Amino acid sequence: MSAHSTMTKLLRELERDGFTATRTPGGHLRFQHPAISGCVFGPSTPSDHRGVKNLLATLKRKLRTANDG
Repeated sequence: MSAHSTMTKLLRELERDGFTATRTPGGHLRFQHPAISGCVFGPSTPSDHRGVKNLLATLKRKLRTANDG
């Protein structure tokens, strides 16, 4: 699976979960969710599989913190 198709699939799943994604002027993605204060930035085209994994880990951590607080 290519990086583009991986990101497309990830964006669809995150939007179903309530996230909104907007592109920054520098080409990154800004993710926002009603339960999270602030936003999370991630790659729009990860150069390797770790970009997606790191983004997902950060989003999960932020959601867990928001739900615990």
